[in-house]
Amino acid sequence: MQRRDHHDWASEAYVEEWVKRQQAEDPNRAERFQLMCDLLPFPQDATVTILDVGAGYGPLSRFILDRYRHATCIAQDGSLPMLARARRLGGPYGDRFKTHSSDLFAPDWLPTELGPFDAAVSSICLHNLRDFARIGAIYREIRAQLKSGGVFLNEDLINAPTAELKQRYDSVVAARRQRAGVAAGGLPAMVHGAGRPADHATADSFPATLDQHLAAMKAAAFGSVDCFWKDLRRALIGGYA
Repeated sequence: MQRRDHHDWASEAYVEEWVKRQQAEDPNRAERFQLMCDLLPFPQDATVTILDVGAGYGPLSRFILDRYRHATCIAQDGSLPMLARARRLGGPYGDRFKTHSSDLFAPDWLPTELGPFDAAVSSICLHNLRDFARIGAIYREIRAQLKSGGVFLNEDLINAPTAELKQRYDSVVAARRQRAGVAAGGLPAMVHGAGRPADHATADSFPATLDQHLAAMKAAAFGSVDCFWKDLRRALIGGYA
């Protein structure tokens, strides 16, 4: 299967630079991470296991663990440099934080020995597969490993539904980046106002539109599927088991 991800996740230097850019946006992402926590279907004192798909250096897992003091997060990622950073970030949580190295294209990518899971989350990961059929299969695979009443929440990058809206979105992104550059004293902005890395700001295509993602989640037998937040070509969607 051809992979079109342009990121060099095996490179220590590339990952180090990418993480620095993302960490600059961690405060802006806190509101969305909090929304994901609010959507989890259990109390904050629950003893639960949560799968973090494409966890990267672990910021979402850390956010969840700080709010759910009896939770365990399983940080899955295919990048060894990313997981090394995640282990450092998750060190203070002891056995409540675990990592799992696997390729999302592999049929056995899920750490089934640690499931079933009370919830699964993902933040800005699956679009990198550039293969919507595979993303739909991952939705089905996650659904099969969720406990009854669990939820999968996926924040990711999506296509505009029309060419006209894509042009409009690109104009908004350009205006945001210009304002951010002015606010920073004229320096080029690394990220635009919605918190998306600049290298995604004018990307031609992500795997699917919002409607296609929601339809794929319904086809994967998720119930109560919805878009819980959206800003241009970035959306938080999810469904309950």
